[in-house]
Formats: sequence, C-alpha cells, structure tokens
Amino acid sequence: QRSAKGVQIKAAHTYGSLIRAYGFLNDVDRVWATWREMRMRRVTPTCVTLGCMVEAVTNNGQPEVGLTLIHQMLASEETRSLVNAVIYCSVLKGFSHRKCFDQVWAVHDEMRANNMQYSVVTYNTLIDACARSGDMSRISLLLEQMSQEGIEPNVVTYSTIVKRYCLDN
Repeated sequence: QRSAKGVQIKAAHTYGSLIRAYGFLNDVDRVWATWREMRMRRVTPTCVTLGCMVEAVTNNGQPEVGLTLIHQMLASEETRSLVNAVIYCSVLKGFSHRKCFDQVWAVHDEMRANNMQYSVVTYNTLIDACARSGDMSRISLLLEQMSQEGIEPNVVTYSTIVKRYCLDN
C-alpha cells in the first residue's frame, strides 16, 4: 500500500492528514482521490478521517457534498458510529457562510433527529448563523437549550450575539 510518491500508507489517520492537507490547498480532486484510495484499500475511516473529509469538501464550497457523505456514513452499519456533532458542524458552517440558512436549520433538525451530542461549539455555530442571517429570534431558544443541556455559553457565544446587535445599531 504505497501512494504515488512511494510512501507506505496503512492507517486511516494518515489518509486523514493527506485529505486535510489537500483540502487546505483547495485540491478537491486529490481529496477525492485519497478518499477513494483509502476506501478501495478497505481502510475503515475513523471519525477524525471522516471529519477531515467533510471539512475538506465543505471548506471548498461544497457543504451539500459534505452532507451527502455524512448520509452515506449514517446509512452503513460499519460507519454510522463515526458521525458526530463536530463533523456536522463543518456542514453547518459551510451552509452558514454561503448564507443558506434554511439548510442550516434543516441540518440542525437532522442532528436532533439523529441524537447528536451538542457542545458549546455546535451552539456557537448555530448562533453565528443567526447573527449572519439577522434572525436573532432563534437565539433565546438556543440559549435555553444550552442551559437545559448543562452547556455554558462562553465568550464566543456572547461576542457573536453582541456583534450582530452592534451591526444592527
């Protein structure tokens, strides 16, 4: 199992590092070639590898593709457990940055339906979507959900909210 350069690749984390690097370089073709090679060699991805892949395609303007990949992983018994809120967050950010706010909330609903464990980062991503869209009406509910789940808002949470209010005034 050697890459085109002759470096032996045996583990999912190595593939993840390559995928992440190619994504950072905006080389989506190599991102996909690396993913296909990994899958062809029957190397099972880890949650980190999957996260690198979803992030790579999403950061290169393809959050729909990242979401499709999540759906493929959820459909397989072998890979379902790899999907987590951190991976979904890449897609949330991608849709938010593209101002596709209906898709942000559809993914949020899907995450809830799939019982994803939220963190302060997940909520901050959703609050950022509210700030970007100007839809501040959702923030109270998000803060209430955070409280119910025992998740403390942090400086990012508050600064995101304040930033939007400053833009409005």
